[in-house]
Amino acid sequence: MSKEKLPTLFISHGTPTMAIEPIPAHEFLIELGSRYRDVEAVLCVSAHWATYSPAVNATETPETIHDFSGFPSELYRIEYPARGAPDLARRVAGLLEEAAIGCDVDQRRGLDHGAWVPMLLMFPQADVPVVQLSIQNHLDAAAHFALGRALEGIRREGILVVGSGGAVHPLGYGPLGPGMPTDKWAVQFDDWLTSAVEKGDARSLIDYQTLAPFPERAHPYPDHYMPLLAALGAAGEGAKGTVIHHSWYWGNLGMAAYEFDG
Repeated sequence: MSKEKLPTLFISHGTPTMAIEPIPAHEFLIELGSRYRDVEAVLCVSAHWATYSPAVNATETPETIHDFSGFPSELYRIEYPARGAPDLARRVAGLLEEAAIGCDVDQRRGLDHGAWVPMLLMFPQADVPVVQLSIQNHLDAAAHFALGRALEGIRREGILVVGSGGAVHPLGYGPLGPGMPTDKWAVQFDDWLTSAVEKGDARSLIDYQTLAPFPERAHPYPDHYMPLLAALGAAGEGAKGTVIHHSWYWGNLGMAAYEFDG
């Protein structure tokens, strides 16, 4: 697989409880991991690591960061002992520098739940090295698309680029919880997103705040949308997406996953 040009992925990681709750997205990620068993390493762009400038973690043994509160105690006991990949981290930083995008190399940062929860399900033996790349909340979708484009080359090196966020993530807009219905506005945004992904309509995906229905509800904050643009950019020129999973959780949390290929 390392000699082929891998697709890139965008996955919706929902809440930390996805690690232990057998919802459809949980079961899907287990199956997805079996399809990517042979990758050399994962580069994960997580919604939960935001820095002013791009940063990549270069730790040999990244800690498991429990960056959440108010969830079942068993979640705080989970440790995901995946190895890091300092050489890959430096490679990523170099590619970004070549594209005139500055990148810091962080020697201490571990894996937040946007990375370790899906990786725990995909690679439960923790035998695939994981490196994280941060997002920038003050930068727009175009900047994150460019970030991804700079990394397209590592797809030929057996590196699986994974954007981890949320297809519909209205945290901060309205209530979410077990048994709640999915609102029409959430379905409309999700339908628009699916159509744009399948067409490979990068311009519309970048301009989602003006072109999508209800963007201010679907993504009150940009953090869970930007990893999608990074994954799309890394898939290369003219990349189109395939919907590989679709479900809803806690009412309006859209749990879609996409596979991009140029």
